[in-house]
Amino acid sequence: MLHLQASAVGDPELSDRLNEASTRISAVGRAYERLAYNADYENIDLVSYLREVIDDLETAVAPCKVKLEAPDEIRFAADRAILVALVINELVLNAGKYAYPKSSEGLIWVSLSQTENNSILVSVRDEGAGLPAGFDPATSKRLGRRLVKALAEQLGAEVTRPVSVNGTNFTLLVPLATVPFSHR
Repeated sequence: MLHLQASAVGDPELSDRLNEASTRISAVGRAYERLAYNADYENIDLVSYLREVIDDLETAVAPCKVKLEAPDEIRFAADRAILVALVINELVLNAGKYAYPKSSEGLIWVSLSQTENNSILVSVRDEGAGLPAGFDPATSKRLGRRLVKALAEQLGAEVTRPVSVNGTNFTLLVPLATVPFSHR
């Protein structure tokens, strides 16, 4: 319904916002879909869940393409998987919106791996324009950045921005175990 409204609204900025909201809702809905048909209702396969979320995202960031690099399977708590998917959703939407302004085509890579210290490492990167000079993601007041920060805190995760030769790269290190939420 939000996609239909976005295409009918006639205002490009409002249309973009409705499409962004639609991808957030879709990410949550995909998790509940998986849980409905899964005997283990507390855990889901994070990799196959993210494949579906990324498939949905490709329409929102078109003509950019999103490539997922991940192992075959990572079992993960469903409630935490939703938070990871929402972080990825925000980072991919931002890359799709800002990374390739001139050509508007480009690749966005989402990498997922399990580390030796019982964590999941997520990376969202592009080879686009990079962040504007003087832009500090830590102080940004944009909704997407605030969502990423809040969701990372709920996960007990660390968000970093490794230096990239070109483009932008954000990583998220998420402990496998639930970490008690604290207000920082």
